[in-house]
Amino acid sequence: MSVTSPVLKPDILIFGGGIAGLWLINHLQQRGYQCLLLETGTLGGAQTLASQGIIHGGLKYALGGTLSSESEAIAGMPDRWRQAIDGQGPVDLSGLRVLSETQNLWSAGSVASRMTTFFASRMLRGRIEKLKRPDFP
Repeated sequence: MSVTSPVLKPDILIFGGGIAGLWLINHLQQRGYQCLLLETGTLGGAQTLASQGIIHGGLKYALGGTLSSESEAIAGMPDRWRQAIDGQGPVDLSGLRVLSETQNLWSAGSVASRMTTFFASRMLRGRIEKLKRPDFP
């Protein structure tokens, strides 16, 4: 006796169930697309969990000293997240509890680290300021 499996014919196939994949599937399904999301581990795990919920605008991609296509592509993400947290975005995250309004980049103090911080601060659209020692988290 053979068992027939249903045939899936999604419009879009999404690889990865991290925050980006989950956001994307929500966004596309709201627009009527049939989507299939494939995840090998836990939804919202891996990089999403490792980033501890930090919403950045390309900072980690600009740390090498050059503005990359990756950093440009996500430069507007912090504003999108803020809209969603305010209940104004395509995904309503107004019930979300924000743990911190800022993120901190620590410099190791070496010349290379200081250069990286300098170039990153010039390339990013967000406000970057040096913290005084009493303001360290």
